Amino acid sequence: MFSSSAVEAVSDAVIEYQEVAANTIMLSIILALNLLFFFSLLTIAGILSKKRVSALKAAETSANHDPLTALLNRRGFEAAMSIKDDASGFLLIVDIDDFKKINDTYGHSYGDKVLQEVSTRLSSVVRSGDVLARLGGEEFVIFVCSEDKIEKLADRLVKSVSSESFYLDNGVNIQVTVSVGVAPINDFYAQYESAYQKADNSLYEAKKQGKNQFAVSLSHCVSPQ
Repeated sequence: MFSSSAVEAVSDAVIEYQEVAANTIMLSIILALNLLFFFSLLTIAGILSKKRVSALKAAETSANHDPLTALLNRRGFEAAMSIKDDASGFLLIVDIDDFKKINDTYGHSYGDKVLQEVSTRLSSVVRSGDVLARLGGEEFVIFVCSEDKIEKLADRLVKSVSSESFYLDNGVNIQVTVSVGVAPINDFYAQYESAYQKADNSLYEAKKQGKNQFAVSLSHCVSPQ
């Protein structure tokens, strides 16, 4: 038979072992929870980072695009031109003829639909490498990087709008036309203001001659000294 002291020693050893085992298990659980918490933080940080990037991209898109037509706005147009290697070609100003009359006759909601449809039709004509934007109101601007057959392109822009009537809600069917002013530009950054003025003058001539047509300024812009 074991002595009482031996039994007590064994009992104490068992208790000590159980305490060590319990502590080990507890430490393992704590370590696992800490690791889980750490990786959860990493996951959350990754999600928040992606959301932040998405939010920044959405904000940038919103800042550079016209909310009505989804075309580039003035800021977006300038940003798009800033990354072009060769910023020479032609500047075109497109203006919807008698747009105020459309708004006054049918209301601004129909005017908005006309702007959207004109945007769609112009977008179907512009080519890869060209930059189309809505500057505001009924005015659009296009930078054409190629000087090849600019008259044909301007004519296609005019006809893309006038060739078919605009079918709006509730059976409203109206005829919409645009006029286009064209001016050459050799250096976008140095000549933009001058080219814009020349294109605007050409636009005035197109409207003066009866609208629904284009006019081209043949004089090349001179960079300001």
